[in-house]
Amino acid sequence: MTLSHARHYADQSSVPDGAVPGNTGREGTGREDAPVPMPELPLRLTVSTPRQLKAFGDPTRVRILNIIQNQPATAKQIADRLGIPPGTIGHHLGVLERAGLARVTARRVVRGIVAKYYTRTARIFTFDLPRDSGGSKTVSVDFLGQGRDELAEAAVVLGDRASLTGGLPHARLSPERMEVYRERLMALIDDLVAEPPDPEGQVYGLCGVLYLAPAYMQTGGKMPNDASEARADGGGPERGAPTAEAGR
Repeated sequence: MTLSHARHYADQSSVPDGAVPGNTGREGTGREDAPVPMPELPLRLTVSTPRQLKAFGDPTRVRILNIIQNQPATAKQIADRLGIPPGTIGHHLGVLERAGLARVTARRVVRGIVAKYYTRTARIFTFDLPRDSGGSKTVSVDFLGQGRDELAEAAVVLGDRASLTGGLPHARLSPERMEVYRERLMALIDDLVAEPPDPEGQVYGLCGVLYLAPAYMQTGGKMPNDASEARADGGGPERGAPTAEAGR
């Protein structure tokens, strides 16, 4: 899905009474704390430009994207949830908007001030990076790290109840069987992201990465040198650019 398609799709999204699409130049009236229904977003947007990658490089911007994935929010609302000054949040939202990762979906006049409600430009972001980009080698590691941090933060309040299920299994697979599990994992992620948001529900996270285990677990302690050799060893599909998805 192209960036222009994502923007066009978002422009057609429905908005609630008292709010209008951000590109009309008109404002509705209402209370800032009155919820704005989540518009229908494109399922996926590919992240590939330097501006987009730089926008994702800041942990505060990642947290902002997490918040506006399931509910439109203003800079003040986001600031209150993260404990960060609204001006700082406004700066980060500007970076995300210029990168095509966030957009204004509605406006309301609240006490004489126009409040802008932001959403993401897609439900899920796909990272499809050149093999020589360097950062592409750590995308999945970053996902796992973010998942660990989110789970640890929730566990402070909920303890073991924060984790519904989990595990770290290993299996020696042929390339064909590896591909079966890769496709099943991707289908599960797609199904979860495509779930219509429930206004009365809670937000759940799923962090899953099918990866080639380290050398000490391999026969002879040897790791493949490139994607084609990894495929021959059952380690991954042969492709020129690693792809990972962030269901954020």
